[in-house]
Amino acid sequence: MTRLLLIFLAVAGSAFAGSNVLLIIADDFGVDSQSLYNPTAGATAPTPNLNGLAASGIRFTNAWACPVCSPTRACLITGRHGFRTGVGEAVSAAAANGLTAAELTLPEVMAQSSTAGFQTACFGKWHLSTGTPASSATAPNAIGGWPHYAGATGGVLTSYTNWTKVTNGISANSTAYATTDVVNDATAWITARTNANQPWLAWVAFNAPHTPFHNPPAPLHSYGANPATNLLKYRAAVEAMDTEIGRLLTSVNPATTTVIFMGDNGTPGQVIQSPYDSTHAKDTLYEGGIRIPLIIRGPGIAPGRTSDALVHAVDLFSTQLALAGVPLPTAVTLDSRSLVPLLTGQSTAIRSRLYTDQFDQSDPTSGGRALRDDRVKLIRYHNGTEVFHDLLTDPAESANLLANGIPAMSATHQALYYRLRFNLGQYTTAASLEPTHPAFTPPGFSLTVPETPAASQTLWQSTDLDFWTPVPGVTPSRNDGQLTFTAPHSTSPRVFYSILTEVP
Repeated sequence: MTRLLLIFLAVAGSAFAGSNVLLIIADDFGVDSQSLYNPTAGATAPTPNLNGLAASGIRFTNAWACPVCSPTRACLITGRHGFRTGVGEAVSAAAANGLTAAELTLPEVMAQSSTAGFQTACFGKWHLSTGTPASSATAPNAIGGWPHYAGATGGVLTSYTNWTKVTNGISANSTAYATTDVVNDATAWITARTNANQPWLAWVAFNAPHTPFHNPPAPLHSYGANPATNLLKYRAAVEAMDTEIGRLLTSVNPATTTVIFMGDNGTPGQVIQSPYDSTHAKDTLYEGGIRIPLIIRGPGIAPGRTSDALVHAVDLFSTQLALAGVPLPTAVTLDSRSLVPLLTGQSTAIRSRLYTDQFDQSDPTSGGRALRDDRVKLIRYHNGTEVFHDLLTDPAESANLLANGIPAMSATHQALYYRLRFNLGQYTTAASLEPTHPAFTPPGFSLTVPETPAASQTLWQSTDLDFWTPVPGVTPSRNDGQLTFTAPHSTSPRVFYSILTEVP
């Protein structure tokens, strides 16, 4: 992890028209698997309903999630990155890394609003808690705050036509095709809310096209009675999901409902398509593992638009609240920023950088963190290694610019690298280091901070509070648990200093 003396966190959220909200989540569906993002002929399954959704709304081309599903879902429901919630990997009983009851969730915030009156429900894949599905302590109703839940609580179905379904804490075996079943439940619930004239928010989280690779019921896809390969089975599952999304969309009124479609992470390595490969797929911090389709249609959103704004799944927390006209909670630290200014054309950007992470509490060297801006991307692994890519010239991340060391990079790339490395420091829950005894001395400027064991602490400088670089030739002096850095006098008329603490 990285810890920084100066921490900046911007949170945006605003009230919007009280739209119904339908969030559709596809499982293991990256940008390489959708024709609007990968136009290579024959590389993707037919998705006419998703394509139609994009034609009537806005498609985001630089949307990130997390490398695996549970952390993305935790971001969606809390508006907080994994380093805050503790959900950094796929939730499992062995890892004991489920979402905690202490986290304030989207449906809980909705329920606290005294004026909105929104009904909320979740259908399909949960994968944020473990334990006996019928247990009140681990059910999505309790941990997630959903008044109504129906679906599969675990991470993977044993079979799409023979699986355990949980409805508000009650378990039963289901032999219905899971993709169809989730739409059946969602459309029935949405229709009931519409008939009762109640505003609503619904999550529809498909298990598809996640493994097991299978052959969906014939009417739902065009790949024949027995797709011969895992790739064809995957595409059949995608087309079947799209077919059922078409049925789901007919249950909502487009004049009063905002529809959000997203993938929860990248495509699995067994079936990922160019420009990515199995080493840059799901479960990695490369673009093939974290870049996702994101499409939004709704009242007030001009159709047929694309946006290259940097956005993250975490932003959908604030976005859904804003669409429903519910204020953001003030009792917790949020990483989420509302997309409403982008949806309505009031802005072309809501942030200058994107962050995501992956970690396993049982192995401090596993996983890492990634940060990008509008051009370059830095992945800093917890084992201390780094990769740095220029996404403008190398979108497939095939060339690590750090391969020959920092001095081998161009001056431009060095400046961009140091800026990202410095700004990784804002993504932490660690207390900021309070400096003491700042002073100008004959050798230069000196600054003292508490020493952090097992960490690298370095003095950095900036003339504009944007581009930061390490101060060269500085060796800290140690005294009774304190580090004092002394920098040579700067030739700049104005300079800012900060301590960057990095573990590893």
